[in-house]
Parts: sequence; C-alpha cells; structure tokens
Amino acid sequence: MALNMRTSQAGLDVIKAFEGFRAQSELLPNGRWIIGYGHLRRADEGVTVTETEAEALLREYDLPPVERFVMRCVLAPLMQNEFDALVSLAFNIGSKSFASSDVVAGINGGNRLEAAHAFDLWRRAKIGGRVQVVDALVRRRAAEKALFLNAPGRHQVASSRLYRAMHDKAALPAPPKAREILVEHFPAPEPELKAPEAKPAPEMTPTEAAAESVRQQMVRILGENSVEADPTPETTDGTTPEEIAAAISELAGESEGHRVQKSVWPQMEDLPPPPFPEPSESNYNKPPEDLEPIESVDLIDDLEEVEVSQESIDRAVEINEAMEAEDRNGDLIGALPFGLLALIGAALGGYGVASQFGMIQSGETMTSSIAIFLPLFLIVLGVLLFITMTYYFLRTLLSQS
Repeated sequence: MALNMRTSQAGLDVIKAFEGFRAQSELLPNGRWIIGYGHLRRADEGVTVTETEAEALLREYDLPPVERFVMRCVLAPLMQNEFDALVSLAFNIGSKSFASSDVVAGINGGNRLEAAHAFDLWRRAKIGGRVQVVDALVRRRAAEKALFLNAPGRHQVASSRLYRAMHDKAALPAPPKAREILVEHFPAPEPELKAPEAKPAPEMTPTEAAAESVRQQMVRILGENSVEADPTPETTDGTTPEEIAAAISELAGESEGHRVQKSVWPQMEDLPPPPFPEPSESNYNKPPEDLEPIESVDLIDDLEEVEVSQESIDRAVEINEAMEAEDRNGDLIGALPFGLLALIGAALGGYGVASQFGMIQSGETMTSSIAIFLPLFLIVLGVLLFITMTYYFLRTLLSQS
C-alpha cells in the first residue's frame, strides 16, 4: 500500500509533456477554461501564468487530491515509478474510471504484468460523435506503461535470446468490415445432344409368363391355326400341363381349396392366399344372424294408463303441505336474528334521540365530553344497525319464498 507518497520529477515530466503548457487560458468545447498544465478549477477568461507558476500549480494544487485517491485505491505496495505512472493515468481518465479499471485490479491481485497491459485499454476518445483510437492517447499510455515497468536505478537486464517474438493477434484493432465482391460467372458450353438409346424390352414377370403360357395352351386347345410353334414344355418356360389346368380352373372359379400353383404365385410357394368366400345370391338374400327377430320378448309400453287411488293423492298432498310449512318455519328462524338486531338498533336510536332532546332526564349533569357526544353516537349507531339488519331480514325472507 502506498503511504504518503508524492509524485517524483519523472512523473511530473510525463504529465507535463502530455498535458502541454498554456500560458493563457483557453476555452474548451464543453465551455470550461483551461490553463497551465491541464488546470481547470481556477481557470477563467483572460488569466495568464508562467511555466514556473504552472508547474507549482500542478504539483501543489492539482496532483495532491489525485495522489491521495491513488493511495486509497491501491492495496498493494508500490514503487516510486509505479506510483508516478498511476497518478498520470488517474489524472487523465478521472477518479471514477481509475477506481474501476483493470490496472488497479491487476495491482491489487498481485499481477503487475496484467496491470501494465491494462494501460492500453484507455486509448480511445470521442471525437466528433465517434469513438476512436487517438494517437496522443496511444503515446501517453505507452510512456506511462514504460514508466510503470522501469524501476529507478540500474535496469534489470534479462536475456531475450531464448525467446522468439511472435505475432500477437489480440493487439490488433478490430478487423475491417466485410465488403461485397463482384464475381463474374461464365456458363459452361452446353453438351451435344445425342440420340436416345433404345431401351431394352422389359422382362416378363413370372405371373405374366404364366398367363402367356395359359393363353398359348388355350389357343392350341381351341384348334386355331394362328399358332406357329407346337406348344411344348420348352415353349411355356417350364410350365407343366398340371399347372396350366390349375390356372385355368382358378380363373374359372372351379378349383377346390383355392390353391395357387408355382407358375402363378412363384414368390409365395409355401403360403396360400387368404380365403375369400365366393359371393352368391343366397348369401345376399339371407338375413344376418344378429338381425333375426327375438321371440318371447316382454315389451314395455310407457304410455300405458296407470290407475292411482284417491288415498295416494291425498297422502302426497299432505306431504307437500308439510314440507312447505317446514320450509317457511326455517325461513322465519333464519331471519329471526336479523329482526332482533334491527329492533336493538331501533331502540338504541330512539334512546339517543330521547337523550338528545331532553326527553330522558337524569339527576346528574353531563359534564364530560363522552357524555355530551354519547346521544349522537347512539343515534348514528342505532340508525345504521336498524337499516342494515332490516335489509338482511327482508332479503332472507324473500330469497326463500
């Protein structure tokens, strides 16, 4: 922790070099005046100073508050060169930015190299409404970082021959935005048109081959002379006469068991097709079994006349009258508390009115404030209680009617 440290001449030289000397006060864009080495507090129009006065003003008036603030923020021990660099940075970026900077965080965390690298994070400024890197701030941060790393006295020399410098991409500015690139496209020459090749005749499926063999056998049986070749087992692709007869019977619907021979269903030799019953006129005319009429069923007629005796009618009337009387009694019992409270309210209101107008005399004179306002209170309470309870009394009676 820095205790009672002051900026050395090396730190003053860095601050003076980058603040610049102004012998006469100048007006800033924000409307404030500046003079000397960045002095703002007492600057005014028409003021002039010398370099000696400006340095004394910087050392004794502007830097002491910044030095005390740096000592409060930094919790680690500092050397004089580190303290000078931190004062220069805080004097330039302001106390609030300095306290929250990565420079202070790195020093307090014990990482001096990280703190030195964080000096470069304060190189931007807003110029003309645009935030950009400023050359003057780049140079100032470099000088402050060099002062921060260079301890006074003999410099500690370390051999750099063992390390080869490498390109640091992280130190580069943001890459430029992508631009549109015009690419010319030359279409390839169209290929020469060739005559379409003749497609080979599709091969016949086993089913079609069996049908063709059946047709040839039928032509031979019917005795037509249009058949040029004598049908033999070789012209039917290995189809036997038994298979042809079975196929003809299958087409005519006369086969039993609905078997399918090898030539008709060659890919399903071991699995017969599902049985489909042949439709017939007798099946259409026969009514379904679940719709057959059910015999000996007892029918219930809801419109059948039922005789009711006069005694049953009288008994039902008596029961209804008893239930109505019980309901009325229950309504009266439910409304009775509201009626009693309404009477109490009327009594309180009447007593208050009588006391207010002297209808009720007492031997003692009412002197207390409570006794004076008691009749009015009783009148208001009695009226409110009477109105409210009367409303609920009538509502209870009418809601059950």
